Amino acid sequence: MSIRSEAMPYRGELSYQLQDLLRRNGMRAQLAVQGDRYLLIVQGHDSPMLEYPISEQQFRALADGGTNYANKNAYKTFNNIVGKDFDMPSSYVAARNVNGRVAMGLHGYRERYLGWTPRMQDGFHLRRMAGVAMVPEHADGRLRPGELKSGSYGYYYKGRQEAPAVQDPLKDLQNVFPPVVARPRPQEPAKPYNELVTSDVYFTNEKWQECLSSHGIVIDAEKKTLTIKSTATQQDFVYDLSDEELRKLTDNSLKSTPLQERLDVMNHVISGDFEGQITKEMLNSKEQIAISLKPEVEASMRQRTEQDEALVVSDPLNERQHVAPTLDPNQGYTDGQTVDESKGWYREGKHGREVEVGDIWVEKTPVQPKEGEKPKKDDEQKFTYKMSAVINGEVITHEISKKQYDKFLAVDDYQRQRMMSKIFKEVDMKSRPEMRERFNLGTFLGAGLYATREATMLGADIAHNIEHIKHPHGPAPEIHQEVHGTARIYVKPGVDSPQDIAARAFDAGLNAGSHNHGMGHGR
Repeated sequence: MSIRSEAMPYRGELSYQLQDLLRRNGMRAQLAVQGDRYLLIVQGHDSPMLEYPISEQQFRALADGGTNYANKNAYKTFNNIVGKDFDMPSSYVAARNVNGRVAMGLHGYRERYLGWTPRMQDGFHLRRMAGVAMVPEHADGRLRPGELKSGSYGYYYKGRQEAPAVQDPLKDLQNVFPPVVARPRPQEPAKPYNELVTSDVYFTNEKWQECLSSHGIVIDAEKKTLTIKSTATQQDFVYDLSDEELRKLTDNSLKSTPLQERLDVMNHVISGDFEGQITKEMLNSKEQIAISLKPEVEASMRQRTEQDEALVVSDPLNERQHVAPTLDPNQGYTDGQTVDESKGWYREGKHGREVEVGDIWVEKTPVQPKEGEKPKKDDEQKFTYKMSAVINGEVITHEISKKQYDKFLAVDDYQRQRMMSKIFKEVDMKSRPEMRERFNLGTFLGAGLYATREATMLGADIAHNIEHIKHPHGPAPEIHQEVHGTARIYVKPGVDSPQDIAARAFDAGLNAGSHNHGMGHGR
């Protein structure tokens, strides 16, 4: 099937930068999702199509790109996944500069047909020799600008390398000496033989097996085994049966195989381990069989049990000690180690060291009455509230209010951890450094200022357009208007004659001039 077949599951694309790098090195890859599983599907220039199960974190890393950090992280994640099946480029720089047209330090050979390449670019077809990529030498023995070192780039399939199975040194011993398993015995009464089979005429193998199993004797016809579950020991003993023994113990008729013959077969099979024997009187009772082991067998079983207990390797996670009075979330408990993977616990301060936080819990304690005071009723009882946490193995406690106590019980684990971070001055929940590096504050602020400026200019344009619609206007014309009689002259009534007034008004008009520019005095 082709890697681009429409029969493939839902596909997700790798980042553009990673796709370009892989194409240059002869590799094609894509992401896929099947139900709740994430897959990486790859196909090299000399390999079949391969599938790798990946985590959601790897899925996101492979699809992320655009920055130098994201591109390197995607390349590193890809190599970690396919590294056991492919010979990989020597470095990120070497893989990125394949088919580049710029001389980059150490030069080697430019390969033309391995991956994607610009048209009309000279190069050589790489072939492999003893597992190493080789190319013919130039006639002059020199290297050309833009060529890379032979073998420092390209993905070459080396065959599917299955991880060697971990050999268990006790595996073969367990086949010879199966582990001792202690199983509790049933408490219900057994079914007596004489009640199930009231007469030899009514005997059937089904009733016979029902009676045996209720007394602790199980015959498995498919596995050809006989299991004894004696109440005198807590271990089950399993024995292999021959075809003849199995035939007699499962016979459907007492005429061909009498009851005593069946008991003799079972007693012969178990005679190597048990002192007592199975009798008809035992099967007629309502008690399970209680035959005891031989002393030497019991001592051997005790020794094997001690050895098995010594070989048990405890899980360090299960050995973790909890100091909280309860592990029930409904009673105010949360685990500080379940913090989000992008967050971490750090000492207070900008560059505080990372610490480990374990149990986090809250408690409500009634206030004890002082000497001489009467005990208060339940509705009048006062309480003190506190929050405790295990920080680097040390239990630290702070007093909290009833409101904080009630809120802690109501919110989820993440909000409880945030509350603890605010109340405790010893630790602070912060984003991990690798996550903070991916957030560029300068770019974020620059984008915010640019968006604010654009919004401001857009608002000004909208206001201008609305004003233009309400009061349309074009280029305003210049209006020239002749005005008369606006010049103010001084007149002394009864002194100035009309001729003096007229002459003074004429002089005032000359001094004012046109367009309000004075003409000066002509005297």
